[in-house]
Amino acid sequence: MANYKAIVKDLQKKYTDATEVVIVSKDGKVLFTTDNWDVNRDIKGVLSNWASGNAQFVSINEIRYSILQMEPERFIATNRHKKGHLIGATTPDGSICILAHIKPKAKAWYHSAYPFVARAAAMMVKGSKSKNLKSKKSKKRQKTKKQKKETKVVLMDDKKEKLNTYETTYGVLKEEPQIDPYLKLEIENFLQWINDPNGLSSYISYYLGQNDHQKIHALAMIYKMLHRIFSNE
Repeated sequence: MANYKAIVKDLQKKYTDATEVVIVSKDGKVLFTTDNWDVNRDIKGVLSNWASGNAQFVSINEIRYSILQMEPERFIATNRHKKGHLIGATTPDGSICILAHIKPKAKAWYHSAYPFVARAAAMMVKGSKSKNLKSKKSKKRQKTKKQKKETKVVLMDDKKEKLNTYETTYGVLKEEPQIDPYLKLEIENFLQWINDPNGLSSYISYYLGQNDHQKIHALAMIYKMLHRIFSNE
């Protein structure tokens, strides 16, 4: 079972504007919630509206949020009277949802909040294999130390025997390299932001129009770096 408390703690540490967080099953059962957010009365209605795909707003604790985006795996809404925002994401199989309330004054929340919430949702699948986030990292370090130690004993004279021993010791290295699912998710969200008409291009156009020297200089440096990466210069 995933450690929901540890996952929420990690989310709030990495994205401090997520002031309240709740994790619920698809049928509306609250699996974990921060102490400062009681959504039991409203959560089933929110999930129902989310699943409908055509709702215009949802309400939690008598605060009405206008829906900006609503897809099976993504939910984004905001209160028009500056009482905050709602960001939702689901696990890949859609069985569990995580919903976060974002501070009203959070900067660039529309683009920056969802990747963190979506990452937390993905961690609920990965987290089921360990009791907490730290234990997984610790086991990985122990495994690395063990592998380094084993390489010292691979000193056979026969080349074929050397190869067999190496393959036995490092069988895991023969597998296809695995991409970090969290890193991949963040890149996919970055691509969505680039393709969104109200995303990166609108920010660039705005700051160009404002003749913001600092922002323009930073964008030029980023462009130069990306060009160097993909042109192999």
